[in-house]
Amino acid sequence: MWFWLLRLLRWLEEVILGRRSPKTPADRNPSKAPPADIFFARTDVVEKSPSNDTVRPGQFISVVHKGRPYWALFRCPCGCGDVVSLPTHAPHDPRWRIEVSLEGRPTLHPSVWRTKGCLSHFWLSDGRVYWCEDTGVEPCRARPDVYARKL
Repeated sequence: MWFWLLRLLRWLEEVILGRRSPKTPADRNPSKAPPADIFFARTDVVEKSPSNDTVRPGQFISVVHKGRPYWALFRCPCGCGDVVSLPTHAPHDPRWRIEVSLEGRPTLHPSVWRTKGCLSHFWLSDGRVYWCEDTGVEPCRARPDVYARKL
């Protein structure tokens, strides 16, 4: 039932706001979009969060304590040098889910949209970074229908 309700809401959004252009290669046609270069070749699993200055470019760290995922850490793929820390555990909202391929490469759900600094917006799939068209724009400006400005 929820599936049909979500489809109805998406249809209404398209009718009211118009059809939006796809934001990621996967939304366009994954069979025709060439895969991006691998940015994160493997996932390093640690029990304790490292300090930001020890996180290397191209390194993806998953902090797992007693079998439970807590954080994902990596340097922003845009090259700004900032360390991105994403919660992967409750009660954080939003929180991200990490999947690791058989080759050890990470996939993150949902996308990452930085609200400070470089304002990068991207998907991470199988260690590859797919940039969204609204990278560099504040979420509250690019999608005011979804993201309210916090005062």
